[in-house]
Order: sequence, then structure tokens, then C-alpha cells
Amino acid sequence: MAAAQTAEQKATAQKAAADSQASAAAEQDVAAKKAAEDKAAAEQAAADAERARLEAAKKAASQLQVIGPVAVLPLKSGGERYVYRGAPVGDEFTEEGVKHAQSVGLVGKPKK
Repeated sequence: MAAAQTAEQKATAQKAAADSQASAAAEQDVAAKKAAEDKAAAEQAAADAERARLEAAKKAASQLQVIGPVAVLPLKSGGERYVYRGAPVGDEFTEEGVKHAQSVGLVGKPKK
């Protein structure tokens, strides 16, 4: 009877070990899938950021920028602002001030 119990105990131990290995393998599969999903999400986020950066660069290239070293532009709200080369010229500046800066070559569309 002792031999029967020993064989039964061995079988139970082997079954427990097999179940443990199967559980570990399943956990590894889940972890691998999670890692793959995280990597794909990170790659998608990087691609979206690059696409947004390119769109912003195209938009900036098509709008007026300071092309001289510096331009002092009057603000619609009053006062003036020093705007340096490469900065976009937005709606906060007066139309007359922007036209004057264009006429003297400080503001324009950048060369490509």
C-alpha cells in the first residue's frame, strides 16, 4: 500500500508541476502580448507625433515669418514686441506694422 501511495503522490506531484508550468507559460504569453501591444502603441504615438510635427512645419513654412534678424512689431493690444528670425507672425500684430515690416524685408515667407 505504501508503494501505491508513493506512485499516487508522484502522479499528483507531476500533475501539480505540469499545471504550474502551464500556468507560467500562460502568464508569459499574456506578458508577451501586453509588451507587444505596448510597443505597438508607443510606435503609433511616435508616428502620430512625427506626422503632427511635419504638418506644423508645413504650416509654419506657408505663413509669414520674421526673415530678418529681428523685427519690432506693434501689437493690436498696444505696445510693441521684439520678434526674432524664424518666429511666426501671428494675428496679435497690427496689419500696418506687418505690412511695413514686409516692405523693408524683415517679414515674409521663408525660402524653401
